[in-house]
Amino acid sequence: MRSIAFGVVAFSSEFHNGALRVSLAAVPRRNLLLAAKAAVVGGLALASGLVTGVVTFLSGQAFLGDGGLGLTSPGALRACVGCGLYLALMALLAAGLTALLRSGIAVLSVLIPFLLIVGFVISDAAGSVAGYLPDRAGQLVLHQTQESSLGPWTGLGVTALWAAAALGAGWLSLRRRDT
Repeated sequence: MRSIAFGVVAFSSEFHNGALRVSLAAVPRRNLLLAAKAAVVGGLALASGLVTGVVTFLSGQAFLGDGGLGLTSPGALRACVGCGLYLALMALLAAGLTALLRSGIAVLSVLIPFLLIVGFVISDAAGSVAGYLPDRAGQLVLHQTQESSLGPWTGLGVTALWAAAALGAGWLSLRRRDT
């Protein structure tokens, strides 16, 4: 959830008190502005996610003692790298939605319940459709065993498509509406 909050805050600050006008005066090409902001948000979320993934994995395995896994165990390195990628994609999803809605509060009010509640409700009613939601699909890269029709990297690809769609919608909004 912190990566989502980071993506929201990084983009929502532009829409308060006319700060977007200053940014657009400095960088009049909206494509470049959005791409640069997305690159910074994605890069920082990726870096912190990679560190978080490795530290969390190693500290968790230390508690297991002799029963713990090493980074060379099957799926362990994939989970650590996937953690960074997943968190970066979730930050970009939130950033794209913030550019679209122009309100950090609105995005957090919609996205957090959507990720925490809707997946569970839909999974009971629609079954495999819930596996294509951005959080559920992206988290497959973190699991050692797969209980989904999607593989770990395919699930991360589904999350990337969600993030790309949100960024694309945010780009269209910035291009057409914001001055």
